[in-house]
Amino acid sequence: MEKKRWCSSCTRAVPVEQTDLGLICCIRCGKVLEEDIFSTEATFVKDAGGHSRLAGSLVSTIQGRDSASCERTLQNGVGGGDQICLPARRFYEIALMRNFTRGRRADQVAAACLYIACRENNKPFLLIEFSEILRVNVYVLGAVFLQLCKLLRLEEHPFIQKLVDPSLFIHRFASGLLGEVNQEVEKTALHIVASMKRDWMQTGRKPSGICGAALYIAAMSHGYKFSKADIVKIVHICEATLTKRLIEFEDTESGSLTIEEFDRKAVELERQGNLVKKAEKGELLCEHRGSGEPHFAHGLCQTCYGEFIKISGGLDGGAEPPAFQRAERERLARASA
Repeated sequence: MEKKRWCSSCTRAVPVEQTDLGLICCIRCGKVLEEDIFSTEATFVKDAGGHSRLAGSLVSTIQGRDSASCERTLQNGVGGGDQICLPARRFYEIALMRNFTRGRRADQVAAACLYIACRENNKPFLLIEFSEILRVNVYVLGAVFLQLCKLLRLEEHPFIQKLVDPSLFIHRFASGLLGEVNQEVEKTALHIVASMKRDWMQTGRKPSGICGAALYIAAMSHGYKFSKADIVKIVHICEATLTKRLIEFEDTESGSLTIEEFDRKAVELERQGNLVKKAEKGELLCEHRGSGEPHFAHGLCQTCYGEFIKISGGLDGGAEPPAFQRAERERLARASA
């Protein structure tokens, strides 16, 4: 089976080869992905006093003479065999081989491994939830997580770098808040999260704050009476953060709509999203659909695309975020009053 590693230059998992010097390189671009040089032969060098000494250092593995002790540490650190625990266990094995557990608590290393596995598999768990279970400061656990990512060479991997989608947490947080499964509340909350994404509210914000504001609005719109304190307990944010997200959503165009208007707009946007997906697949969506004209770009034939560019002025550039536009209009109105 061909070995593959993640290459940050190619931004994909690529085939690798090992050189005579022990360097592991990307076959596509040639970038050195790993520089650890191992040798099975002992080499000696002379020190300043003229005495011979062993060059390099010994590298131990979990299959060595201490394998029983290592196995007990693994069992204490990460157990189970489901979709999350198995990859987390492999991360823990690498950490153990690299002596990452020395000077660090085993439960914190195990929690970091579990969190990486959750991020990789898009599971709705936050780092602060692991820190609460361990009763340790989230920044302490965060430092272990970042150091482990560097050890595993995952700091440039997409599932570590990309923003965590707040939508992943809606179902879990909604069930915890309501004490039951309510698909209508969850659906409204997901629509609100999607609206916040379109208005750039997700940028620079933690997903828990976005989820808290969306759940608060969705629950109130469906007749549930929850205080901000109830939301704070579920999503692990402070009340001030929740208030800020609510004010920011109020400044958007969607914030001034009724729940009926908001739902109609969400359905229309979903329909438009489906059309965009069809356009990306090369299907014609213009007036020449079914005429045999070939697809040119963005769901249009060449004739319709030319007219679109002429009328719209092209696809380059863009406007400011909608929330910023509305806030700026209100600021100018107050200034001129």
